[in-house]
Amino acid sequence: MRIVELSGGVGGARLAVGLDRIPDVELTVVVNIGDDEVIQGFHVSPDLDTVIYTLAGIQGPEGWGRAGDTFVTNTELARFGIDNTFQLGDLDLALNMTRTQRLGAGEPLSKIMSDIARSFGVESHVLPASDDRIETRLLNDQGEWLGFQEYFVIRQHRDVIKEVVYDGDDRATPAPGVMEAIERADQVVIGPSNPPLSIWPVLAIPGVRDAVESHPAVTAISPLIGGKALKGPAASVMASLGLPPGIEGVLEAYEGVVDRLIVDHADQAHAGREGEVEVTAAETMIKEPERAEALARLLLGI
Repeated sequence: MRIVELSGGVGGARLAVGLDRIPDVELTVVVNIGDDEVIQGFHVSPDLDTVIYTLAGIQGPEGWGRAGDTFVTNTELARFGIDNTFQLGDLDLALNMTRTQRLGAGEPLSKIMSDIARSFGVESHVLPASDDRIETRLLNDQGEWLGFQEYFVIRQHRDVIKEVVYDGDDRATPAPGVMEAIERADQVVIGPSNPPLSIWPVLAIPGVRDAVESHPAVTAISPLIGGKALKGPAASVMASLGLPPGIEGVLEAYEGVVDRLIVDHADQAHAGREGEVEVTAAETMIKEPERAEALARLLLGI
């Protein structure tokens, strides 16, 4: 069974683990790059790295970064008056140095990440949505445009967001293998990721939304539980962008894209049909790999 997952953030990475654990599933994870940024001179790809670390079973306790990492270099930066709020662990730094060096030599991000995934023993295909630069930028209610990491890490996603754009999306092309994977897939799955910040940047790349919309079997996992996000700004960003609260907002965020939405049991009242979308309730708290696999088996009908 060929499966494509559109992913961003910790939730998408955890679902990828569940899908990866099922025998005879050929998994391709197409990952958001809108939050990529240059930090301390290094090209950082948070969502790509989170997916690879999680599939390799070496993710940090919060779901991001490396387990057992140290921050000696990051701490030492303060000596020189450098803002080290965005923390790069020492192990994580080695990956970012490698990526930056190879990008500077002209290699495409997709080839670099394929090699990095293989070095960690990851067998599933992990693809950036594009090899081109796409930058998620957010307009707050004070009229300031913020880069993603400034909004999310530096300012701890406290700003009220009124608009989101994906700079460079109109000039970007899907990374090699992305369109082919979607077209060949038996199912396309959208992970329990923040729709405007993690999934819309992927769908904004010319050709990707059309390919997903025309696919006959597309399932999204709601990032909300009881109408709220367990962590992160999914609910608040969706609301400030004018989407309805709760599951209705998720449905509107993916209008015309998905055929089925899986919601948590806490949102059981929405089970049934919402227009053209079948809504199914299940256990969507998937921190543990076993729970992620159970959800993966349910959505694949195994």
